[in-house]
Amino acid sequence: MSDKQEPIEENLIEVPEVAETVQSSDNIRASWNFSLDKIRQSTQHYSAEAQDALVGLFRWCTDDRHPVWRQDAAVALKCSSNLIYQLLTGVYRNPDKSLKQPNPELIKRIRSFLAEALRKYEAVESDFVETPTAKKIFNACELARESKRPVILEGPSQIGKTFAMRRFQHKNNHGKTFMLEIEAACGLGGLVRSWAVSCGLSANSCTANLIQRIKGALTSDTLMLMDEVHLLKHTYRLNSFFACIEVIRRVWDFRQMGLVMCWTNLADLQSASQGELVQVWRRGVHKIRLPAMPTKADVEAIANHHNLEFPGPDLKYEFPVKKGAPIVEHPREVLRMLAKRDGLTAITERFRYAQKLAAKDNGAKLNWHYFTDAHLRIEKQAIQDEQGGW
Repeated sequence: MSDKQEPIEENLIEVPEVAETVQSSDNIRASWNFSLDKIRQSTQHYSAEAQDALVGLFRWCTDDRHPVWRQDAAVALKCSSNLIYQLLTGVYRNPDKSLKQPNPELIKRIRSFLAEALRKYEAVESDFVETPTAKKIFNACELARESKRPVILEGPSQIGKTFAMRRFQHKNNHGKTFMLEIEAACGLGGLVRSWAVSCGLSANSCTANLIQRIKGALTSDTLMLMDEVHLLKHTYRLNSFFACIEVIRRVWDFRQMGLVMCWTNLADLQSASQGELVQVWRRGVHKIRLPAMPTKADVEAIANHHNLEFPGPDLKYEFPVKKGAPIVEHPREVLRMLAKRDGLTAITERFRYAQKLAAKDNGAKLNWHYFTDAHLRIEKQAIQDEQGGW
């Protein structure tokens, strides 16, 4: 945003701020003392463009990954913090107390602020690689958004589901895409509280009331991403899984918005599809299965991201050892083994470690020798010294 912009002409009527109780130990979140359902309710008389911009501003600045103080957002927008308060609470009025639309210039600045904030965030978070599997996950999210129906997404652990869904949330219409990362053994109350927080609500209420407020925070053009849904099965209370799924179904029936339900455990998904999940299963036309392991194309995309060509079958390196013959490793086979045994995180961590080794070697350029060296060092850490050096 340009520093040459003039401050927004406000002409505010004095309105004392009335704080809503927000359950947060983070003072930044507390500076945005609103909940999304109340914002939607209070701004219904604004234009659709103004509503979207204000919701986007609230959602971006209260996101734990890049929180922004309300006062700092006001400085960036060249307006007062109280103006933001009045706009979000719907008390922005003309001197005669009649309803007043937000200044179009302010809405334009909010759009520019969000675009610039996203650009800076992506510049820092540059580790993401859009692999073929990530594109398949993006496609699942788009199908859910377009069809406004549940999409069932299933794939193994460590294939990049969570990372890709987080990326999609940030890049696609922030303020209308919500993501809930479900915790293990949370039960119905835990699910609803964490769902409420993910929707920009205060969790300070009973379960039944929170469910109604979640309905108020979501709209038919929003997209809800739910990660690790299979964890809802792991609870000590009988029928808790069924109760959780029923709440999800009822919210979807009420709002008819896009919904992605992401699973890791295929056996749980198959059994649930004929039991507790049957009603959601029948509502979800699109059921998408990801590869059983990171594909060669996925790993090749990551290698290319690090300016490396995918290694050929004949490429190998020898590493001397104190006793015995040298260790011979083929980077291609190392990658295949890691993809099958451990998943993407093990591969990306070896790239990170390899970059560190190259940097220590007088700033050398990353190559497959450093990658293989990093792999051997990591593998060696897992070997137990049974003799204790004796």
